[in-house]
Amino acid sequence: MNAPTTTRDCPCCAESIPARARVCPRCRQWLSWRSLRHPVVGVVGMLAMVLGVGWVFFQHVEQWYNPRPSFSEIPHALTVLESRLNWVATEKGPRIYLTGLLTNHSPRAWRDPEFECRFFDAAGQLIDVGHRTSFQTVAAGADSGFRLVVEPQHPREAYHSHRLWVTHARHVRALF
Repeated sequence: MNAPTTTRDCPCCAESIPARARVCPRCRQWLSWRSLRHPVVGVVGMLAMVLGVGWVFFQHVEQWYNPRPSFSEIPHALTVLESRLNWVATEKGPRIYLTGLLTNHSPRAWRDPEFECRFFDAAGQLIDVGHRTSFQTVAAGADSGFRLVVEPQHPREAYHSHRLWVTHARHVRALF
């Protein structure tokens, strides 16, 4: 019967080392993949953990970014009750100030409403369009005033009427 060997050769440096050694005492190379302290095993374990956390994060990012309900599901939650068109002469040229009252018909608060305004001439033809965001929060079931500034593309006489509505808003609990 053969006696168990107490030494073996290191596969990296060919030195004689103890048979049960996990790290070569001469070249410091790991000799066993089964050790949790092996650097490759640690890197693979960390990579698996990062990928797992990333997968969970990206599964829930939509809920954080745009929690239900989204504005597209209830587009008439915010409506413009009234609006007025005012011309103001500024040092950068004339500006159109649209002021008005916005109401929230939904049981949820909305923030940063985005408006679309269409301007018409006396014949009812579309002559200009403006898109603006009003950085405000409209509480559930409440009214809120707003003011938007649009740079006109035509002389003041061309603008006869306007139509204004909310095209998008963010859920108040959305992170972004």
